[in-house]
Parts: sequence; C-alpha cells; structure tokens
Amino acid sequence: MEEQGLVLENRGDEALVKITRHSLCSRCAQKCPMASMEHETDEIEVLVSNPVGAEKGQLVKIEMGEKSLVTASLLIYLVPVIFLIAGYFAGIYLSGFIYDTTPGETAGIIGSIVFLLLSFLVVSYIDKKLGQKQKYQPVIKKIIGSSEQ
Repeated sequence: MEEQGLVLENRGDEALVKITRHSLCSRCAQKCPMASMEHETDEIEVLVSNPVGAEKGQLVKIEMGEKSLVTASLLIYLVPVIFLIAGYFAGIYLSGFIYDTTPGETAGIIGSIVFLLLSFLVVSYIDKKLGQKQKYQPVIKKIIGSSEQ
C-alpha cells in the first residue's frame, strides 16, 4: 500500500507525517452516482521509519508491505468473529455444568459477549507485539518534493 504525505517533523530515524486519506470512490474513474457525491477525507498523523532522511515540509511516498496489511486486516476482522462464535458454544457448554439443566441460548449469548470483549484485549496485545516488528512499520520510500506552507 502506498500513500503520499507531508513531513511535519524529523525525529532522526523516524518522521511524523501527515497523510490525507480519501474514500475509494473519490479515486474511482467510473461516473456512477456514488462517485459524484462528496466523499469524506481524513487527515491522520503517523510516525514512520525515515531511512531517506526526509525533512520537515517535504512530500514523501510512504509504503507498507501488502502482506503485512493483509495480516493486520485478518487480525482485526477475523479474531473477534472467531471469539464471538467460540464464546457462544463455550457459554452453552459451561451452562450445562453450572445450572445442571439443558443448555440455553442466554448462556450462549452471554458467552459470546464475554469472549468478544476478551478478543479486543487479545487483538490489542497482538497489535502491540506486531507493531514492534519492522515489517509492520510504514516506511518513507522516497522524497517526492517540497510543499509550500
């Protein structure tokens, strides 16, 4: 994935970069009704690796590996769903031991909610661990030019 951004601050091996994100429709060449509507843009500030030595005010190309992006997306979207389903069955299974009756839907729903909340903690922990690895860090690949502010 490639993005362009403006360097706000040089911090040696890292740089603080402002990236303007656009919706996918805003970049689409099709002339469908969705493309003609106003689309949301969002400015974010990201701390990125700066091996090229970009300075404040320069426009840069930032890149993050596709494989890393897919792995992060799977983590964020699939882990909570897996925990949600596992929590439902765990709730039903455990309710048989606790209430000594036929497993109920309520126990499954409660188990789903508990496991879903637990999944957010697990995702947060894994995110911190993966965030420390270099391959999951965005990197400035080249300096495009300067920006007049």
